[in-house]
Amino acid sequence: MYVDEHDAGLIRRDEGWVAVSSNAEGGRQDPRRSLGDFIVELESAGTGPVDPELCRRLWVGSAGRARFAKSVLRAAAAAGVSVDPESATFSEWVAELCPPLTLELGPGDAIAAAVLAQLSTVSESTTLRVLTAVSDDLLVGTGFRDPEGVIDRLESNGVLIRVDDVARGTLLQIPTLIAAKLRHDLAAGAGPVVASLLDVLIDHMESAGTVDADLLGDVLLLARHGGHWALLQRVTEAVGIPMFLLAPRPACTAFRLLPPKVRAAWSGLEFFGTLAEDIAAGTTAGTPAKIRTATVRQTGPGMLRSRLPGTLDALDPATVELGDVRREEQPTIFVGTVRSMIGLADAGRHGEAAEMGMRAAATIPSARARSIVRLLTAIALHHAGASRRALSLLNEIEGPARAGHIDGDFLLPAIIAWTALISAISGDHERADAHLVAAVEPSSEMRSGPGPGESSADPVPQPAVIIDELVTPARRIASALRALDRLDLDRAKRELDALSTYPELRTLWVYLPYIARSLAVLSAEAESGLLFVNDDAERFRDSGVLSEAEKDLLALGRSMVFIALGQLRWAEIDRERLSPACDARIVLDVRSTLVAGRNDEAISCADTWFYHHPLSPRSRAELAAIRAAAKLRRGDEDAARSDFSTAVSLSAWVSSLLPLALLPLSDRKLLVELTADSPAWAEAAAEFSDTFATPEELITRLRTIGPVSVDIASMPQLSAGEAQLIDFLARGLTVAEIAVELQQVTGTVKNRLSALYRKFGVSSRAEVLSRARSFGYLA
Repeated sequence: MYVDEHDAGLIRRDEGWVAVSSNAEGGRQDPRRSLGDFIVELESAGTGPVDPELCRRLWVGSAGRARFAKSVLRAAAAAGVSVDPESATFSEWVAELCPPLTLELGPGDAIAAAVLAQLSTVSESTTLRVLTAVSDDLLVGTGFRDPEGVIDRLESNGVLIRVDDVARGTLLQIPTLIAAKLRHDLAAGAGPVVASLLDVLIDHMESAGTVDADLLGDVLLLARHGGHWALLQRVTEAVGIPMFLLAPRPACTAFRLLPPKVRAAWSGLEFFGTLAEDIAAGTTAGTPAKIRTATVRQTGPGMLRSRLPGTLDALDPATVELGDVRREEQPTIFVGTVRSMIGLADAGRHGEAAEMGMRAAATIPSARARSIVRLLTAIALHHAGASRRALSLLNEIEGPARAGHIDGDFLLPAIIAWTALISAISGDHERADAHLVAAVEPSSEMRSGPGPGESSADPVPQPAVIIDELVTPARRIASALRALDRLDLDRAKRELDALSTYPELRTLWVYLPYIARSLAVLSAEAESGLLFVNDDAERFRDSGVLSEAEKDLLALGRSMVFIALGQLRWAEIDRERLSPACDARIVLDVRSTLVAGRNDEAISCADTWFYHHPLSPRSRAELAAIRAAAKLRRGDEDAARSDFSTAVSLSAWVSSLLPLALLPLSDRKLLVELTADSPAWAEAAAEFSDTFATPEELITRLRTIGPVSVDIASMPQLSAGEAQLIDFLARGLTVAEIAVELQQVTGTVKNRLSALYRKFGVSSRAEVLSRARSFGYLA
């Protein structure tokens, strides 16, 4: 459809020219002029010659209404200001000085035009939604019954024009000067109109997967200027911090210098008001690019927690069920829920945080706010040991987050990063690798240099995102864990170095000592490199109450190093700290038995536990490798070959070479030679082809990695009774006192002590205590 300038008021349809059905007052001459006639009339206004280009801009801005354009020129000339028809500031100023505007429209169409004038440019679908949903009384019934007809009549009158946008397609717009005048003339009764309009648009933002930047800017400014605080808070939940990325200037304008009473009454507005002021203070020139950069900086690691308001009493999880909160109170749920969930997580109450998140998500109207709460719920579920449920939840919110992703927003990158991390930990290597690839896909907004905690050696620059603490640590830990699985120690070291300097890790810090200890076991070239790693790894200790799984990770890393050193008593102490549900306890026990030289016992234990139901496939791969080494030590090469081939196949299946690499080097080299012709190596080479160009490279790495770990502990292996005697001696008990404790005669105690001295190769109490400390039996 288009309007012929020689036949104004007629619309071209498929069957030819037809008259527009309008409720405009009939009998009046069309006030629009062709561009040529428009220029002639302006020059006759007595303001002198008018620049042709300015005439064209005025013609567009006034929809060809020469009388209105002449009043614009006169007002500008009288005030001595330059005419700028495209400027919103100039248009708003001149609208107050111009006489009333005649549009030749009926009352319903005129109000419809005034409603649409509140917006800059909108799609036709949004226009139809507005005209359909805005109060029927305001549009005198027209908008409700015939929104398409309203659009047709406004277009034929020139009040509504179509503009082409490269990114957004064809849009509808009220010409600049006309729009400003319509807004000015409607100002007296604008409250209900704007409130209805905002309600419609915010409803759409809450449910839509995407947000239009120009429309967002209009909504923010309309809500702020009209004092529609409840509606403004709804925008904060529907869009969140990305509003400063989409509509930087309107967002800063809308939230800066909010009235103190408003900030006190609305927790979300208090948060965004403080953020907007900090963003404005952090940039000298408020260009959109600088505002975006300041937004990323002001939401960096550790920056947001101090801004989050305290949990509202009405939202205390101990006193109210979130599902009972009334509709008008719902804007307070999101911020209160987030703050409460963070507080519960900091206290180590992850199960309660997850339960709160699941209840709250069912009541929050905004799709984005719901997704954020569900992301935090998934993280809480992971910390609570429910990784499968966490991954299921992340999978549900990833699609909608991807559809509505905004460059610089944290939501999708955080979902991807946490999916990668939880998958890597729970053994879903395919999902972990796929999400790590997705985590480094190019973005249109990239940092000019390394960001916080990043190394310039990174092969792919990372996008700058808000709330980066929910993205970068999880992504880097997942990358480091998968690098260890592939024996890509250089990559794991780069990730560890980057994580070591990251300023905000919360309880994720527990992965750093585990990664550092694993690297030491695999790469140390001297015993000293292993000897001090347990103490050195403590420098990563940070804040937060640890979950059972996180405590297990710390104990696992320490025990792994003690086994590599042959300090089996210390390894046993840490092994006993593992939770009953941790299957690493079984593997560590069997590995200690192997290093202690008790090969038959190692084989028996591995056989007993190999088909144990709760055991993970990776733990089975480790048991198969340990059993192969024990059988090789007994001289049963055929059985060792079979078991090690099974271990290689299982390692390829779980996509981790660690079950093979953690064997003592002497055993590993012999087993690799023994199975050189096994088809299992072809499977392994195919699985790890991204790290090793040829099977020979993979085998070479397994022949050389981890050279320091002991194969047989050169230390006495103590029974429980002997360990008890050592403890009594360390406490300073005499022979007689030990006899009382053990309810044995002193002669028996003396004989047992003599046997203990011989085992350590010493002849006195002081010497046995010194040796016991050096072997790790005493602190």
